[in-house]
Amino acid sequence: MKILICHKFHFIQGGAERYVFDLCGGLQALGHDIIHFSSQDNRNFESRWSEYFVRNVDYDKLLKESIIPAIKNACSLAYSFEAKRKIEYLIDNYKPQVAHIHNIYHQISPSILHSFRKKRIPVVMTLHDYKLICPSYNLFCKGFLCDKCKGGNYYYAVLNKCLKDSRLASLLGCIEMYFHKFLDIYKNVDLFIAPSRFIQDKMVDFGIEQEKVLFTPHAINLNRFIQNFNPGKYILYLGRLYPEKGVKTLLKSLRYLPHIPAKILGDGPQRLELESFAQREGIRNIEFLGYRPKEELRGFISNSLCVVVPSEWYEVSGLSIYEAFASGKCVIGSRIGGIPELIDNNNNGLLFEPGNYRELAEKIGYLVGHPQKVIEWGKNAFEKINRLNDTTLHYHRIIDIYNKAIATIHN
Repeated sequence: MKILICHKFHFIQGGAERYVFDLCGGLQALGHDIIHFSSQDNRNFESRWSEYFVRNVDYDKLLKESIIPAIKNACSLAYSFEAKRKIEYLIDNYKPQVAHIHNIYHQISPSILHSFRKKRIPVVMTLHDYKLICPSYNLFCKGFLCDKCKGGNYYYAVLNKCLKDSRLASLLGCIEMYFHKFLDIYKNVDLFIAPSRFIQDKMVDFGIEQEKVLFTPHAINLNRFIQNFNPGKYILYLGRLYPEKGVKTLLKSLRYLPHIPAKILGDGPQRLELESFAQREGIRNIEFLGYRPKEELRGFISNSLCVVVPSEWYEVSGLSIYEAFASGKCVIGSRIGGIPELIDNNNNGLLFEPGNYRELAEKIGYLVGHPQKVIEWGKNAFEKINRLNDTTLHYHRIIDIYNKAIATIHN
């Protein structure tokens, strides 16, 4: 089967990209042909399809313009004619049988959905976030969960300055959402893939047709990870550094645990703020290591005591939990979103209330004081991921979904 994979980044930015590239490798191993469509970036991996990639839009630079030019230039973020033109050229030249889209917002835009419908290409979309129902992607605003836009009330984004705490960014996001709603553009997606029951239920609750949202959890290649059940000396956070990820809550918990080292793997716009906070509060047992290649990442996980996932937004699934379990490590995670679907409290990890840094400190302290639990729960974590995670089965399920989408469009 010829499969067109559309994702706005062709380099590793976070968990979504790690999954996309693993998926492409798995499908190719089963004999399928993969075609990529993405945006140009100097961080991109080499690609034979790069001539079709759309130009990269610097969203932050756009926000520095005055309001009228910003709105004018933002139109291409909401509906890119360049992406539409290039994807049709790509379709005509390589004739894919199905399109699998991931995160296409801004750099690509959903304009390509009209091209797929025009060319009668069935479309499957994996839900990595909440952009279809929330202007800020994450149902999270200024430190709190938020569903005020439910029912299409996107103007709340402007009232609350949900995007980047900027009135202009929020206005652009609001206009984009109303425009897409007016076009009903996502009706051109034949089937949605929900990696957790939580996001499946949330999307249906916000109005997406239930029969179009299929629960299919992620899968990872366990052979790429180093199983080590012995407790390491440090706790580990891996992921992007954004406010909703709850890393500041982790830092606050470390004030009560000055003897326990912690390492932060990942980068993002909140990094400077977090480093300044740690310095100001005298938190010296923290190390910010930035982005690291996958090979190094696996070593850091394998040698840790546990992985901490302190998210304060509705985490869709949490690829870092998969990676920790695959390494034989238990996880301390927030009781929110799709996280409790993976972490069985007091069996393969511990759950705590989002934002409760005192409770998080207690959970970390408990694991430090109970190394046998770390070993036992790490084995349970590996057993669970080994039982539930079958990459070959996962890729066959994805192919089944492609075939359902093909049948839908040809009926």
